[in-house]
Amino acid sequence: MRPQRFMDFAVRTYSAAGLEAEPWQDGTKRPFGVRVRLPGGGQIWHAVTAAAPPGEDYAAPEQPVEKEAPAPVPLPALGNGPVPVPAAEQYLAALLTNAGSLEIIRAYGYSGREASSQNPGLGVEFHSGGKIHCVFVHAARAGQQRGQEYALPGEI
Repeated sequence: MRPQRFMDFAVRTYSAAGLEAEPWQDGTKRPFGVRVRLPGGGQIWHAVTAAAPPGEDYAAPEQPVEKEAPAPVPLPALGNGPVPVPAAEQYLAALLTNAGSLEIIRAYGYSGREASSQNPGLGVEFHSGGKIHCVFVHAARAGQQRGQEYALPGEI
């Protein structure tokens, strides 16, 4: 799934779960991203970047590969207050996993993995061999303005 289509898919998926979500761009630096508001009012701005499947030619029309959708996973409870960043990762990854997309193999949060990421976020792997990376660029607690790039609070 290419970045534009994934961004649209993520916005629809988050919105269908009752979250406020919209596309977010940061000029040419980050042409694809999503701003999402969690139930407690905290917000996350995540970028959408891709690792293309082997042999993918972005000049050609996209050829989605569909197989079995991933098995549903439990949706973590977030409550209505501040949410630890790793819980937000797991929550958004579970929403994407449970969306029933026949293109997705799995979605996962970056925190707690053996090969830890420098920045929080989530990843999605596809049957095509492609991957999407959703690094959390900005975050804000309820009622606050977003912080500087990658300066996320421990709770959102």
